[in-house]
Amino acid sequence: MFSWLESEILAMSRTDYLVMMGILASGCAYLVYSSFRAFRRFRFVDGTATSKIRSAAQGLVELKGLGEWLPGDSITSPFSNNRCVWYHCTIDRRQRRGKRSSWTNIYDECSGHLFRLVDDTGWCVIDPDHAHVIAESDITWYGRSTECQFKVPAKTRRISFNMGNYRFHERLIRPATSLYALGEFRSFENSRAEEMITKQVEDLMRQWKLQPQRYLAEYDFDDNGKIQQQEWKAIRAAARKQVLAKLNRQDSEHHLLLRPKNTRHPFILSAIAEEDLVASKKRGAYTSVTVALLLLSAVVIMSSLRPPFPV
Repeated sequence: MFSWLESEILAMSRTDYLVMMGILASGCAYLVYSSFRAFRRFRFVDGTATSKIRSAAQGLVELKGLGEWLPGDSITSPFSNNRCVWYHCTIDRRQRRGKRSSWTNIYDECSGHLFRLVDDTGWCVIDPDHAHVIAESDITWYGRSTECQFKVPAKTRRISFNMGNYRFHERLIRPATSLYALGEFRSFENSRAEEMITKQVEDLMRQWKLQPQRYLAEYDFDDNGKIQQQEWKAIRAAARKQVLAKLNRQDSEHHLLLRPKNTRHPFILSAIAEEDLVASKKRGAYTSVTVALLLLSAVVIMSSLRPPFPV
């Protein structure tokens, strides 16, 4: 077998040989980088003590609790219409070029809605933007048109084998799901909640724009069918009033968990338990290291049989 492999390597054209070496070396480098990231993530997860929301320190913290909507909110997935606190929905279209085919993304919507994590000491607002999310429900199915995005398979079927030219993917975290969260924790007085208020106002206005006849018609003061600049100001004021009413609780302090300013620190939201998350990250890291060593061995063997550059 070794002699056959040697003859195949020596019979390659120089271009094919260098391309193969480049692919193997690039794959090895990528896997080493992936394993480093995975090791770093589970080191943070395994080495950070769980805090209670009421007594959590400012900075990088680990929290555990139930995911819930903010008071007055109701979030649904655009595909299955299931209630959730977070969703990520994508559509890929199959592109055929001769005998080859590939998938091209044509739709990608990730929930940016704020929600809250509740433990036995209080609650903390979660801003999921830029989070590494391990969802509770992860379903992929196929169809022959984009209308199949609403034909979500039963929960017991993780993957549908009804192949088509469109691939649909939905990931959800449902209300009352036990969540593990690792991110930057900030506390502020009601008077300093402007960042959170602005985020909520933008999200609410975005929802209203999706159904203008229902939410915006009353602000068309001149009845011309268009929302003018002054009317947008009235809409923003109404959205802000609604958000403030929702956040106006007796607590004098609010808490927010979001992406750390230090990009070396992870931001993780997981619907699986911490122990399972650490075990999963370790398996992924060890697998990446093993495959990287195999690719490195292949590069060394090819180089020993045929040096890439003339000596």
